[in-house]
Amino acid sequence: MKKAVIMCRVSSDEQAKGYSLDVQFEQLTRYCERNNLLIVKHYREDHSAKNFNRPQFQSFLEFVKKNKGAVDILLITSWDRFSRNLTDSLVMLRTLEKYGVQVQAVEQPIDMRIPENKAMLAIFLAIPEIDNDRRSIKIRGGIRGSLKAGRWCRQAPFGYKNSRDQQNKPVMIPSDDASVVQYIFNQIAIGKSQAELRIELYKKGTKISRSNFSRLLRNSLYIGKIVVPKNDEEPMMIVNGIHEAIISEKLFLEVQQMLAKSNKIRKLPAYKSMRSELPLRGIISCSKCGEKLTGSRSKSATGRHYFYYHCNYCAKERYPVDKVNETFESILGDFTFTKESSEIYNLMVKDLLDTDSKDSKSKQLHLQKSLDEVSARIEKLQDLLVDNKIDHQQYSDTMARYSSQKLNLMDELQNIKQVNSEYLSWLKNGINALDNLKEHYVNASIRDKQQLISSIFPEKFEFDGNKCRTTRINDVLRYILQIDKGLEKEKSGQLSKKIELSTLVESPGIEPGSKQATKELSTGVFPD
Repeated sequence: MKKAVIMCRVSSDEQAKGYSLDVQFEQLTRYCERNNLLIVKHYREDHSAKNFNRPQFQSFLEFVKKNKGAVDILLITSWDRFSRNLTDSLVMLRTLEKYGVQVQAVEQPIDMRIPENKAMLAIFLAIPEIDNDRRSIKIRGGIRGSLKAGRWCRQAPFGYKNSRDQQNKPVMIPSDDASVVQYIFNQIAIGKSQAELRIELYKKGTKISRSNFSRLLRNSLYIGKIVVPKNDEEPMMIVNGIHEAIISEKLFLEVQQMLAKSNKIRKLPAYKSMRSELPLRGIISCSKCGEKLTGSRSKSATGRHYFYYHCNYCAKERYPVDKVNETFESILGDFTFTKESSEIYNLMVKDLLDTDSKDSKSKQLHLQKSLDEVSARIEKLQDLLVDNKIDHQQYSDTMARYSSQKLNLMDELQNIKQVNSEYLSWLKNGINALDNLKEHYVNASIRDKQQLISSIFPEKFEFDGNKCRTTRINDVLRYILQIDKGLEKEKSGQLSKKIELSTLVESPGIEPGSKQATKELSTGVFPD
């Protein structure tokens, strides 16, 4: 007598609560009685058949692996109960054959001894997959249609909840958490960090993961806009949602500006923490292998902690931070700027401010004019809808285009105003930093220190235990330093007693180098 395992499957918990599994079980049991088959085990599962990562099927697979020969046949009612994936089904059938198990559908029996019947098997297995794909296309089309109509038919984001309107169609309405979302946007707009705000909300009982918090701040649903993703036929578009906005467009754009500014700062070397003791970590390079030096804290036998810069690649360099930091600060102390340098800088700033002010004002006027035109078009479009001169679909499509243009113009206008303000402040205060570069560096934050170092030394910056070396310093800074050095020092290439410009001569060809050989400058920066 052949030994059989019967398996019943439905796609969801709701179906499992009905009679489908019982009907399948009864049908398979009667088949075994009529065909003199011994039922070894039976399985019931309520999982989708898109793959075989189903708990009950995996349990069956483990059973036949450990009990080879205990099962001769796996019975199902139809092939779509086995799987709805053609490729996976064929692979699984081959796997079960290795364990001596054949699969048979009682409603769609196939005699596998006849080779031609494999074509029929492929059809039986392909039809469920085709049905799934067709159903998926219809669902995606329906979802896209709802999105274009301004309806969010997916899970509502934090601050909203799913509901139904009078026509029993899906709609989002603000939830009790809407005030939390408003608080989040207002706090980010005034400069509070995401990490700080997440901790504050967690203490108040609102837990939001870091990734979800970041997505929340960029979600245009909160200003009543729905993004319809692009497909093969249509580009991405933004439409007005029928749900109520809980954040103003102005506040939303202010937050996007804050996020964009934060992203620029993140371009600096990333570390788990930035310590004031290690301003050169990730900037200064190992003189042996050329890789960036990192920094860490060590504990001595007496229990005191000391910081070191060290190389994790070749492990041949390790220096106390005090020695390296003091050397670098003494170098900055030699960068002195006199009255002539300040006067030239002030003239440059005045010229830049005058030019920038004219260009910025002209650009702002142009953007404001464009913004007024788009706003007027939106008002006219609304009038056309009220007067029934255009249908809702035409209104939605056109409004999406105008809304996108308006958002872009508002964003660009706000960005110009913010950048101009920061730029003017930077230019006006720049000469103060040049007057005493060392003091400015010592009193700066760790992030500002790293930005200053990178601007002064744009290329590789090394320390070998006794001296610092770099290929060059910032050209503008070098020229300003040379203003008061006199012709004799300028000819010798000396900007200060701690900076030596040596001339390296490369031969232009096979013949020995000549006076016409190419010259490259290399800067050696020496400590006291």
